[in-house]
Amino acid sequence: MDVTGAAQDGVAFYQLTQRNARRSSAAMAYVAPKEGRPNLTVQTGAQVRRIVVEGARATGVEMMDGTRITATQEVLLCSGAIGSPRLLQLSGIGPADSLRDLGIAVVFDQPQVGENLQDHLDLYCISELSGPYSYDRYAKPYMAALAGLQYLLTRKGPVASSLFETGGFWYADPDARSPDLQFHLGLGTGIEKGVAAMPQGGVTLNSCYLRPRSRGSVRLQSDDPAKAPLIDPNYLQDARDREMSIRGLKLTQEIMAQAPLARFVKAERLPGPEVKTDQDYYDFICEHSKTSHHCAGTCRMGADSKAVVDPRLRFNGIDGLRVVDASIMPTVISSNTNAAAIMIGEKAADMIREDARG
Repeated sequence: MDVTGAAQDGVAFYQLTQRNARRSSAAMAYVAPKEGRPNLTVQTGAQVRRIVVEGARATGVEMMDGTRITATQEVLLCSGAIGSPRLLQLSGIGPADSLRDLGIAVVFDQPQVGENLQDHLDLYCISELSGPYSYDRYAKPYMAALAGLQYLLTRKGPVASSLFETGGFWYADPDARSPDLQFHLGLGTGIEKGVAAMPQGGVTLNSCYLRPRSRGSVRLQSDDPAKAPLIDPNYLQDARDREMSIRGLKLTQEIMAQAPLARFVKAERLPGPEVKTDQDYYDFICEHSKTSHHCAGTCRMGADSKAVVDPRLRFNGIDGLRVVDASIMPTVISSNTNAAAIMIGEKAADMIREDARG
């Protein structure tokens, strides 16, 4: 099965953003090879205090030390679904009443900045293994050293692994237009809270419901840029999200209990046999679930007047400002978000060039 093909139903090895057995981030793939260009300056550890808006146009950014960087064309905001609404609000761009309550001068009233937060909630079934079949065996110091040496010499072995090498897509709702569940098989037990060490190690099968209806928010707790924002993911607020998520978790249990795995799997440890009713499952999820790091939606793109950015990612109401990251997704995609975020950047680059030519 090709996870990026016309149909995702089934299981497969995941396609990864790696090069030469190393994670290839957007910075590694796009910025690092161009660092010698005369029209590119890269500053690390430089935090922006606010976007400078003069009249109805973004003209640059002000750094934490008070220095300003002036934009000759546009300001591009690419801080992600948490960072972008945070910086906009610190700049006085966002819900006016909330900004005034924090003593921030309102530059532009846009109530939707920071709203519409979506994420995939990751649930997990963990089983103890009957032998040293997973990467947990490399947790011992001498084994970790051997794995590190193998990677340095051959670029192979557990250090070259994504740990979640395989997975798949299936249905919580059998009438869904396409798979609405995603699975990741983790070849170890990770660092999940409440998971005791197992003599022979364990294996983790994650599931997440891909089309949540619940919506959260990103708000400031202070006008102090050193303070973290208030992130309310509002997971499982919608009853359907709870039902579909529980279905997905039950399916991971069924998969791990299949006969072909019996000689490898000693016993299910989480959720475990004591979790029986839907209320038990919901309580388990509240304690053990975690983010999939697929945050999206907080600077929603749209053709309507309430949208934060238009279909060309230009900020509605402020000239010279675009938002280019996963925050512009009206709805989180039904998969991992990394490739989609890179696509947004590439498409935005094309549109910026087109608009610059007039």
